[in-house]
Amino acid sequence: MKDNRIKSIFRGLALIAFAVCCLIGNSDKFADMPLFRIGVSLLLLVVLVETIIEKNFISIFCVLGCGACVYQNELGLKDVNFLLIIGLFILIGVGMNLIFGKKPKINVIKDGHKGSVESAGNIEYWEDDGNFSIDNSLGQRTQYVKIQNLKKGDIDNSLGSLTVYLTGSTVDADGAVLDIDNGMGSLTVYIPKDFRVRFNCDNGMGKINMHGECSQDESLPLVKANVDNGMGTIDFYFE
Repeated sequence: MKDNRIKSIFRGLALIAFAVCCLIGNSDKFADMPLFRIGVSLLLLVVLVETIIEKNFISIFCVLGCGACVYQNELGLKDVNFLLIIGLFILIGVGMNLIFGKKPKINVIKDGHKGSVESAGNIEYWEDDGNFSIDNSLGQRTQYVKIQNLKKGDIDNSLGSLTVYLTGSTVDADGAVLDIDNGMGSLTVYIPKDFRVRFNCDNGMGKINMHGECSQDESLPLVKANVDNGMGTIDFYFE
């Protein structure tokens, strides 16, 4: 089982447990279910450790906000709406990320070897020899990608709004791979309709929309699109 799939399972279990906890949090029966509360706390702790390892302040404070909702009474927040609590914690995470967050990583693929380097300044786009990488976090961005003999592409959008145009690109004779990752943001990708694309999608609580159809000509090189969507929205347009 892939690591990202394992992470998705743990996050899903934590979200489900947290949602149930919020639903019955004001019920008298909750006091008779200490094991359930312990289970929720353990799941949140697992996710918290994972986010701390990844050094993602937004995710860290989102988990802390969920924990604050579980222990509303103990923290004196009984009369505060749980959505407001989580929203405020996320804002704190955004602020911490802007102050202390690491520079975005740019994936570099050279001679078949994949690595990553920290970007300098506001550079969030890289391309070379049939490979490209786009990284967008909180802002609104439009990126035009025009690559001949496309081999590998990375598109990563977290909380922002990103639009990518692949119009004018061609695919390498041996095919290409697109790794597309969207968190809680809005991602739109325009793909030439003469591309033959096979999608492998892992969708969480978000939505993936397909507009139009790709080519079905099996004589064309294949583009493998690995799509991982969290709570955001992805729109694919074939034009």
